[in-house]
Amino acid sequence: MISDKQYKGLSDSVYWLDPKHGDYAPEMRKGSKFNYKGETYKILRTENNSKNGMQAMAVAPIDKHGKVGTTEMVIAYAGTNFSDTKDRATDIQTVIQGNKKLDLSPMHPIKESKIDGQANSAQKFADEVKAKYSNSVITTTGHSLGEYLALMIAAENKWRNIGFNGPDPSDVLTNEAKYVSKLNIRKSPNR
Repeated sequence: MISDKQYKGLSDSVYWLDPKHGDYAPEMRKGSKFNYKGETYKILRTENNSKNGMQAMAVAPIDKHGKVGTTEMVIAYAGTNFSDTKDRATDIQTVIQGNKKLDLSPMHPIKESKIDGQANSAQKFADEVKAKYSNSVITTTGHSLGEYLALMIAAENKWRNIGFNGPDPSDVLTNEAKYVSKLNIRKSPNR
């Protein structure tokens, strides 16, 4: 079973997928392995969405014998990178205003530019992981905006979530998921 400490490590390391982040690690891609504070994982899938700024990865732990176990896996979502205008727009338009579409017209005033926001991309990513690993127990994690997305995905899919400092995603949840989230959200450990 993945510990809270491991979830924290994954919620930190998912930021490394973002080329605009100070800790960007281009070697973090599908099929690669990485170690974070003594724990080793295999990356099964990643996304760095250049249109809306979302980063996510699906990982499976590697045991001490080097075996990758896909019976349990984690989807981690990156939080806000304040140097990314799309992340800041997501914080305002999705987290605060509850819109799943992202309007980039303030950045591109000449053309209409509503696109699928990070909430939509997060769900699509989770659906693809769920389809490929249908026999796995999937959990989610993230920090800040990443935890907002992770909570949303966990509630919509009735998955477990351990994350850090995320806002309540109720404004973007279906009615069924709102009920599930009220039953299952527990206070996240502090970072």
